[in-house]
Amino acid sequence: MSAETIADVQAGIPDVVRLTPRFDVSSLVRDVESLRAEQASEWKRQKTFISDDNLVETELDWHTLPLRSTGGDKSRTDPGGPGLEPFADTAYAEHAPYLRTVMSTIPSPLRSVRLMALGPDTYGPDHFDNKYALTWGIARLHVPVITLPEAKLFFGETPYVWEAGALWFGNFARTHRIENSGRTHRVHLLLDVHVTDEFFDLFPADARAELNFDNIMINRHEQPVRPDPVHQIAFEVPKSFTDWEEEDGQFLLDQPTVAAEIKAQDDELVLHYDGVPYAGLVHIGDNEFRFQGWTDERTVQVVDEAGQRRVVLRTRIGTQVRTKVISASPLGD
Repeated sequence: MSAETIADVQAGIPDVVRLTPRFDVSSLVRDVESLRAEQASEWKRQKTFISDDNLVETELDWHTLPLRSTGGDKSRTDPGGPGLEPFADTAYAEHAPYLRTVMSTIPSPLRSVRLMALGPDTYGPDHFDNKYALTWGIARLHVPVITLPEAKLFFGETPYVWEAGALWFGNFARTHRIENSGRTHRVHLLLDVHVTDEFFDLFPADARAELNFDNIMINRHEQPVRPDPVHQIAFEVPKSFTDWEEEDGQFLLDQPTVAAEIKAQDDELVLHYDGVPYAGLVHIGDNEFRFQGWTDERTVQVVDEAGQRRVVLRTRIGTQVRTKVISASPLGD
């Protein structure tokens, strides 16, 4: 998705909000220093996605220790995304009791949680975090732990030095960059949050009142469902629907398709593309499913009317919904 598209749907969403919780700095530092000493070799350079399955390691002195990741995998320094496994705490979280307390104060489900250390004399490029924004149901929060005046975060050309121990919301879908011109590391705790109604309890009342909720996507809570034969179907999806970088609404256009199936596996439902398991499905009501590890930004709904199967594909930006209905057949037909 282009920077222009992302910028167009950020109206009424501020760059920065200081949220209401405060945390004890000495307790934060104690946990972080313990992890830096005992797990020194485990801090790895951050990896980010450049495509669905292609992770690239940064060249910056920007090292990460994951406290929560896809599948609880200690090697995953990336923020995660759609896949077969849910987010889970890593073994490192067991050694950080106060950081776990911080995590437990967030009133919405956590996605990835990472400690990120920005080295001295390190300057990052201008960039934006594609779809990591309230518009697509994700919030990225920071708790500065170890900071210094020379460690700055820029939104556009506005610099910020966030206070240690505070909880900060940043709209990282906007163009931003980081720099540390100092002589020591800056360490932040980053929490990616699944946006629900409860999430906004963290906002001061005046900041919450000014939010443009038309441009915010609020995820529905999971409603567990047992796999049923009605869910297990074969269908064709537009190829762009499988691409998380697609422009909004592209899947509605005429284009090649990809063979898809929904199958039961270990008492769960799994979406397959071209015969390969792609993502678990999380039920959010009325036989509509989001992708495991993702948000309501993209869903598939199974419809059965008098034995006639259909699939409804949806994408969302804020409160806007794009819909495509396609025919399906029961598996085995």
